[in-house]
Amino acid sequence: MHWLLLLLTLAPLAQAAQPVTSTVREQYYLVYGRTIDDIHRSIAERTPVRNGQSAFGGNTQVTYQTTYRLVPARTGCVLRNAAVKVDAVVTLPRLVPGTRTRAVVAEWLRYLTALRAHEYQHVQSGKESAKATQRWLAGMQLSGPCHEARPRVRAAIEAYIRMLDERDRQLDIVTDHGRTQGAWLDTRIR
Repeated sequence: MHWLLLLLTLAPLAQAAQPVTSTVREQYYLVYGRTIDDIHRSIAERTPVRNGQSAFGGNTQVTYQTTYRLVPARTGCVLRNAAVKVDAVVTLPRLVPGTRTRAVVAEWLRYLTALRAHEYQHVQSGKESAKATQRWLAGMQLSGPCHEARPRVRAAIEAYIRMLDERDRQLDIVTDHGRTQGAWLDTRIR
């Protein structure tokens, strides 16, 4: 599951353009259980990742920060020094240590590996969106004075990132939030 939080920082006094930068941080919620059924139930009860009536084992939250400088020019206004930073927070379950069969431990590790891989596809998608946004900004053509261009630029950036992020939403649709990639617990395991 992917939630996009869009943070646009308009910085008209930015000194110089920077390359796309990114940070990724993992955070965890604790789950309990000796059996796969117990663990599955614990994830459903304890996950902070909810969307209406649905609960998910993992999540990637992406925030974009966009900076640029609007410079008055003879033709109106020019956008300079565009930079985009993407920050991602990946939320995953952490199983509390305990006594479990080897089969349960192996199934847990298989599931967690698949879930983490799925969430990192969302991270990669966010990085690709940031790069595309920065390239798009560098080529943006503006008209009119800078004070009139600023709100149009902000709205255009928000719309552009929403359009790019559609591929990220499609990832969850195509993979059933990672299930087709192995992000599910086999409750037959004992």
